[in-house]
Amino acid sequence: MPQEPKPNLTHEPISTQSLTAFNSPSSPPWSRQLFQDPTLHPIATPCRHPKPTTEDSLVAETLATDHTISAWQSLYRTGSPKNTGELVSLLALGTGVNGHADVAHGGLLALILDEITGNVVELYRGEGMSGYTASLKIDFRRPVRTPGVLLCRSWLERREGRKLWVRGRVEDGEGGLYAEGESLWVEVLKGRL
Repeated sequence: MPQEPKPNLTHEPISTQSLTAFNSPSSPPWSRQLFQDPTLHPIATPCRHPKPTTEDSLVAETLATDHTISAWQSLYRTGSPKNTGELVSLLALGTGVNGHADVAHGGLLALILDEITGNVVELYRGEGMSGYTASLKIDFRRPVRTPGVLLCRSWLERREGRKLWVRGRVEDGEGGLYAEGESLWVEVLKGRL
C-alpha cells in the first residue's frame, strides 16, 4: 500500500487581525470555538504574503484590505493514518467583494476555491516545484452575504506523480454550504510553465 504524503507545514502565529476578526466577542461563536480546538494548528497562508516576484499579489495585496478580505487565517488538522489532513481557512469578507447588493461576487468564490485548494498543493508540493491549476469544477449552492466570515475546508484527495486532486468547500460555519469545488493541479519545475 502506498504511503500517504506528509504535508510541509510552516507554523505561523495567529495575527492580531485574525484574532480580532475570528476570536473576539464580536466574532461568530463557531469561529471562536475553532480557536479552542486542540486538533487545529495555525500555519502560514502563503498566498497572503507579498513576494518580490509579484506572485500572489492579487490575494496578498489587492484583496487584503478592510473592504475586501481583511483577515485570512489558515489552520491545519492532522489526518488519521488513512487520510491526509484538512486545511481549515477563515476569511473575513467586506463589502468590497460584492457583485450584487450585500452579496459577494461569484467569481470571488471561484478565486477562494482556487486559493484554498492551491494552499493544500503548497503543503504537498515537491522540492523546487510549483503547482498550477489544470481544472476547477465549482458547484455554487447559495449566495454569500457580506460583510461576514467564511469557513473554508480543503484537502488532498489523491496524488499520482505530478498530478494532485484536491477538494474544497466554502461554508458558513454552521453547516451551510455556499460552494464546493474539485480541482486538478499539476506540478512543474519552478520557473517553467
